[in-house]
Amino acid sequence: MRPQVIAHRGGAGLWPENTLEAFDEAIKLGVHGLEFDLQLSADGQIMVHHDSHLKAAATRLDGAYLNAPTPRLDELSGEQLQAYDVGRIAPHTQESEKRQTQSAKDGARIPYLHELDQLIADRAPQGFQLYAELKTDMGAAPQQSEALAGAYLKALDASPVAPAHRVISFDWRCLAILRASRPTLKNAYTALPFANTDPTHESAAHDTRRASSIRAASQNGAPWWGVHDWREQTGDSHGEKVLRAIGAAGGQGWIAYWRDVTPDTMAIANELGLKVSAWTVNEVADMKSLAAMGVEALITDRPDRALGV
Repeated sequence: MRPQVIAHRGGAGLWPENTLEAFDEAIKLGVHGLEFDLQLSADGQIMVHHDSHLKAAATRLDGAYLNAPTPRLDELSGEQLQAYDVGRIAPHTQESEKRQTQSAKDGARIPYLHELDQLIADRAPQGFQLYAELKTDMGAAPQQSEALAGAYLKALDASPVAPAHRVISFDWRCLAILRASRPTLKNAYTALPFANTDPTHESAAHDTRRASSIRAASQNGAPWWGVHDWREQTGDSHGEKVLRAIGAAGGQGWIAYWRDVTPDTMAIANELGLKVSAWTVNEVADMKSLAAMGVEALITDRPDRALGV
């Protein structure tokens, strides 16, 4: 069976990420679904945006790009956030180098979730999939996870496309809250790259300060694992223990860093009944390899390439 093609942030290698313009283009391209990120504004609105702060190189106000430090999303109201233009990346920046194949969409705004849901209701075909990623600071107090999960549940109640939603998150506390309230809600557990959370991985010797803090948190019981900690599982590897933690949580799927998908981890996922989606895979050779291993979905910045696999 061919894997589904899920446009990561709407296809961030082709169009401005997490914008209605990108989502509409991805639908026209023929993808099977979208992956997008959800956060709360200061007034409790669910906004579609990835970073906790506005990106200086990709955010304009009255025609001028922002200067760092930029405000956090949760410091501004939904109305204030929609005043920014996120449709074009500033030239000669790290971000523009990263997104060289991206086409600008001047005037694109940070959408509300209900705007995206209405776009799907109006434009997407039957069976379209929505991978809704709840974004928190991960190490923050549980109140942040609770607030976002609660707001998301209210949004689903009003959504014309609620059955299309599959909630995903690196913050497993969000998923625990949602599954307790809505046991039938489609879900999948996102995992950081195993090399980043394995305390004994050979790459630890070369960690940056941030990577070192992530590894230390994982070793000592990181908040984002919630009550299902990999350290309490048995297995021959760190990755197997993480997968068994997802299984113990009752998760339906594993959203995997694509390099962590191997014949061994696929065998464990299959044993546990976990559907596997791989993020963020952008090269055709890697897509073909993952498809051959039987992943359910390819989450990609380049859905144009993936549709040919």
